[in-house]
Amino acid sequence: MRYTKKIPKGNEEKRNILLHEGYNRIKEPKSVFMAIVLSFPLSIIAMAINGIWCYYLNPDYFLFQNGDRFILEFTIDVKLLIGIILTFLIHEFLHAVFIPRVWTSDKTYWGLNGLFGFVYTEEPISKGRFLLISVLPLIILSFLLPLVLSLAGIWSWNIIFFSILNAGGSCVDLLNMILIGTQVPYKGIVISNGSFTFYKADK
Repeated sequence: MRYTKKIPKGNEEKRNILLHEGYNRIKEPKSVFMAIVLSFPLSIIAMAINGIWCYYLNPDYFLFQNGDRFILEFTIDVKLLIGIILTFLIHEFLHAVFIPRVWTSDKTYWGLNGLFGFVYTEEPISKGRFLLISVLPLIILSFLLPLVLSLAGIWSWNIIFFSILNAGGSCVDLLNMILIGTQVPYKGIVISNGSFTFYKADK
């Protein structure tokens, strides 16, 4: 895995090779910005579901009423900002660890874009593994970790906030899962070339 400042651009020669080898392009948003816009409804749904999950784990933290007044305090401080950064970094790390040959691959990259990290790979990945890589950070950070902490008696508004934040930030992952799940055949192979994704049936 190598460091890069931004996701590598697609290589025209590699694109032609992939098409010659029988790969097809996924129908997907043409830019990261468009992917974020299109996945925004998924973000709202994911945050709502995760909010319900956190409520189920500890309803007492959702009792906002104090007499006849509605009270909800939210303070932004250095610890909160560090927590946000760590949440997204751990999110990307969980993506990375399940990429084939991640530590030795010269086709896998990691980088920082402002406060956020990203992981990108051009390794061929099976459809099932791609879906698993996409959904694991959401399951682990927004559902399993809060469950474990709740059972251990560890709970706070910060846990709820980071859990819901991670769920909302998983929206592009969810969009990719929909695109791959509906377009790639069973046991298909997925490979990236810059911002473009290709697939073919695994013989």
